[in-house]
Amino acid sequence: MSDSSRHTGGNTTSRSRRRGYRGLSAEELRKQRHQRLISAGTALFGERGYAATPIEAVCSQAKVSTRHFYEQFGGRESILHAVYDALVAEMESIIRNSLTSGRETLTQRVADTIESSVFFLLDDPRRGRIVCIEAVGVSEAMEKKRRETTHALAEIIRRYAELMADAGTLPQRDYRLPAVALVGMFNELVAEWLTEQTGLSAAEMAREAKILFRAMIFGAQHYEATDGSAPPLDENSA
Repeated sequence: MSDSSRHTGGNTTSRSRRRGYRGLSAEELRKQRHQRLISAGTALFGERGYAATPIEAVCSQAKVSTRHFYEQFGGRESILHAVYDALVAEMESIIRNSLTSGRETLTQRVADTIESSVFFLLDDPRRGRIVCIEAVGVSEAMEKKRRETTHALAEIIRRYAELMADAGTLPQRDYRLPAVALVGMFNELVAEWLTEQTGLSAAEMAREAKILFRAMIFGAQHYEATDGSAPPLDENSA
């Protein structure tokens, strides 16, 4: 064999080591398996429930071996965290796009954003079940993640409430706690729709969340700004 043949053969062997199944690299295969596992976790946790879904079921649906599963995740809760994070990231993307697009007033954009967020969780009920039901009470680490998500979403609402206050739509005050309360309210609305017979479609429930937000905005316009020194409201001023 000539030097050139040996050289060519060596490159072919080297390339074959770098390429895996169907011509994909090891990293590309790893990413594909990761995405299939996330999709399978979303489907099974959202349909069967987290507690009723063993790792083997996730691997079977994703067509991934348990060995490859443990190369990417530490266990069942680990993939729940990843599924939850993926859903929250998708919802945050919807929120950012909705808040920054269109020519509607700021109040209308915020209301439409809330409607879009709730609809995202209900249009595919598996999303809402994972975020608002299956992730609840799993562990201290999962609860910490849920609180962080609540505060992150509440911070978006708080910032836009301050912009509305600057525009004169809302009184000047600290909107951190009202924003947290709104996020909690929407979580409960989603859970209610998923577990009870509300008689409303997903789109109707999303509009209900929008109506509640607008009711809060209009109601807040009738109260004086709070600075911590105002006297408590009596029954005649409420």
